[in-house]
Amino acid sequence: MRLFVALDIPKEAAEYIADIQARLKSEIGADRWQSLTNLHLTLHFLGDVQDELVPAICEDMDIVSAIINPFSLQVAGFGAFPHADHPRVLWLGLRGQTNPLKQLHLLLGKRFDLHQGLSYDRKLYRPHITLARGPEVRGNGLPLDEWNERYLAEEPPQWKARHFHLYRSELLRAGAVHTVIHTSTFDKDHSKKQAVPE
Repeated sequence: MRLFVALDIPKEAAEYIADIQARLKSEIGADRWQSLTNLHLTLHFLGDVQDELVPAICEDMDIVSAIINPFSLQVAGFGAFPHADHPRVLWLGLRGQTNPLKQLHLLLGKRFDLHQGLSYDRKLYRPHITLARGPEVRGNGLPLDEWNERYLAEEPPQWKARHFHLYRSELLRAGAVHTVIHTSTFDKDHSKKQAVPE
């Protein structure tokens, strides 16, 4: 089955992000605008995973979640991969307590390394919410600073991350359908198992 690990983004923040995306659509084109239905923040995309590995992944999530406290996140400014002059991806970043978020990503990766046949993206983790792929560039690249001034609220929505999920992703004709198959809660005692392998 096709799996990924992600945090939920609550309704208020998702509506704020969708409003920004709608306003951008009236200004620039893109090869593809990201669907913001069931919006989430990906931690690890695992791809096709053998069914017998799923219990171990769920246990890994529980072990790591037990040593991380709930943390606050907030929508931040615009960014682009690889850069604004020749962008392939347009995104919104995150601010707030991003160190626990990065620690969560790192410790999950250390656990996933223990399982033969389980692959994940090992690139530097840059937490972000994708708005568009192949955004149209006019003149000297995307005006990210200008958009930050025009589109972002002075105090964007903030929320507390209290748990994260393992999702099954099914690619159907009508689009991708994501189903939660496991949830791990931060700072919950899972018999205090060791998070980082010796």
